[in-house]
Amino acid sequence: MIRTRCNVHYLRNGLQMGNIRLFLGRIRPHVSSSSSQDSTPATVPWLTTLGSTSHAPSLEKGSESLDHVNGKHITTYPTDLDAIVVLAGGQTTQGSGLPPWVERRLDTCLGFQKLQSKNCPILCLGGGTPHKPPILNDKGYVIHESTACAEYLMSKGLMSSLILKEVSSYDTVGNAFFSLTIHALPAGWRKIMVVTSHFHMPRTQALFEDMYMLASQDLLKDPDRFHFWFGSCSDDGLFSPDVLQVRCEREASSLNTWRRDMRGLQSFSQLHAWLHETHLCYAVSRQTEFGVSTVSDSRLLASY
Repeated sequence: MIRTRCNVHYLRNGLQMGNIRLFLGRIRPHVSSSSSQDSTPATVPWLTTLGSTSHAPSLEKGSESLDHVNGKHITTYPTDLDAIVVLAGGQTTQGSGLPPWVERRLDTCLGFQKLQSKNCPILCLGGGTPHKPPILNDKGYVIHESTACAEYLMSKGLMSSLILKEVSSYDTVGNAFFSLTIHALPAGWRKIMVVTSHFHMPRTQALFEDMYMLASQDLLKDPDRFHFWFGSCSDDGLFSPDVLQVRCEREASSLNTWRRDMRGLQSFSQLHAWLHETHLCYAVSRQTEFGVSTVSDSRLLASY
């Protein structure tokens, strides 16, 4: 099978929505023109122009930064998305039950949803994390990360009918895989916005593009099936510099590991086998490892 890396349209001096930086990718081997249904800054008064977008500290000097991908600047936002997909990112026992970087992602999703010309669900991804024990409710049941995200969205006035969730994933790899297999494929989605934090976006983008590309080429025989937009939320003010640095280093290492593993995956069935036979979070052969801490650095743990 021939796999094509998506051309990525990315915003260098473009639009801002609160603390959002927007990247656009498409799973096809060429760049398309903008849709006539897209929304321009002039029609959205609360959007402003940004200066240069900075990359996460450990990525901006590396070979895998988004700057190394061919593309063109975005001047418009989509208004006809099929879904907005947001990655969870931890929980707390205080306030909303969510850390501020997750609240920021959810607020960004609400902003994008208001731009849509049709009912567009927000899909909250995440069951939990292998790095910390789950949080339980007063009845002793697990509060999944996506459930906490859904509660936050409803507290902001969003109807439950416009919220979906996924509770099978326990990391970013699972986020991409289960968003595809549980929601995107059966729902027939084509135009998808993916939202996460800036420090988390390079690996998120690679995982979503690679897995959805395998499905579109191998299962659907339609390499133009999925159209992606990637909304990257600012990390400003969320972490101390040393915490952000170690998390970015971890993300860069994990991205390199994924790209190494992806080179050996030529079909969607191979991806399924790889996930369920080798991955700590999903392989039966490794289930005794789940819950055994793999993060010894307290600075890194603070970002989960």
